[in-house]
Amino acid sequence: MTRRSVTAPLRVTERVDYALRSVLLLSQHEGVYLTAKEVAEHYGMSTKMLAGVLWNLRSAEILESRPGWHGGFRLARSPQAISLSAVIAAAAGADEAPPSPAVSTARLPVRPTSSGPQEASADLVDGFWQSLDDHVQITLTTFTVADLALARTLV
Repeated sequence: MTRRSVTAPLRVTERVDYALRSVLLLSQHEGVYLTAKEVAEHYGMSTKMLAGVLWNLRSAEILESRPGWHGGFRLARSPQAISLSAVIAAAAGADEAPPSPAVSTARLPVRPTSSGPQEASADLVDGFWQSLDDHVQITLTTFTVADLALARTLV
């Protein structure tokens, strides 16, 4: 019997975590400009990494920025108009929503045919991972920053 290695279905990078936390904090201070330093201090984040994440979010038009003494970052759109998939894609530096290296589900090779019970079981597991991936992608696309701020459950 051949054993197959399967990775965990969901991996979240530090950049994605920083992006989600940042847009959440900015949604709670809607209209107010917060500096990268203020956001980093609020969560105990690396200011250097956060600055890069915030610029990615700005490039994706999720945030807008203003230089100067009263400058910083704020949401460019309402929290209801920003999907989590857009935030994740921007944090990863992608033009489109996941799948990306930032958030992905395990994808195993698809076998053309099953020749026995072991292969049939492996096909069932592969189908499970694909279904889970599909569900995660739909959820990330429909779940918004406003939903996150309201602590809306996924159920």
